[in-house]
Amino acid sequence: MKEDDLTQVKYIGAARMKLLNDSGITTIRQLSKTPLEKLARIETIGEHYAKLIKDAVSESDGEKPEETAPKTVAAKVKETKEIGQNLGKQIKVLKKQLKTATEHLKPLGKKKYLGSYIDFKKRSKTLKARLDGVDQMRGDFSKSVTKKIIKNADALSATLKNVRKKPKKKIYKKLAQEIQSLSKILKKADS
Repeated sequence: MKEDDLTQVKYIGAARMKLLNDSGITTIRQLSKTPLEKLARIETIGEHYAKLIKDAVSESDGEKPEETAPKTVAAKVKETKEIGQNLGKQIKVLKKQLKTATEHLKPLGKKKYLGSYIDFKKRSKTLKARLDGVDQMRGDFSKSVTKKIIKNADALSATLKNVRKKPKKKIYKKLAQEIQSLSKILKKADS
C-alpha cells in the first residue's frame, strides 16, 4: 500500500482525502495514529465513518480492529440531552394521567373505596410535587438515575392507562405501590 495515498484505505475517496490533508493527515501512518475523536470531528466523516476508517487502517496493518468506538464528547452530550427531554415528556404525561385517574377513580356512592381513594389522592399529590421538583432540576441527574426514573414512570403510566375501568381495591393497591416506588426514587434523586 502506498504510504501517502489515503484513497487506498476503504471509505476514503478523493474528497475525504482532501479534507484529511487539510487537517494535517497526509499519510496512512498519520491516519492510524490519529485519535478516533479527532477523526470524527472532521467535516463529513463523523463518528460512524471514523470508526470504519480506523478499522480499515488497522486491518491493512494486520492489527485487530477496535471492538467498539468510544463515544465522542458531543455524542455523550447529545444522548444526555435526549434523555433529559424524554424525562420532561414523561413528567408531563404522568401529570395528565394522574389528573385523569383522579377523575376516573372517584368512588361515587361507594364508601368501601373511599379510604383507598383518599390514600391514592395523597400519594398522587406528593408525587406531583416531586415531579415538579424533578422537572426543574432534571439536568442535574446522572444518566442512570434518569433512566431509572423514566423506567418507573413508564410502569406507572401503563397502570394509569388501565384506570378507566371501575374502581377496585387491587387497582388502588397497584397504583399505590407504583406511586410509592417512583416517589422514593424521586426523593433519593432530589436529595
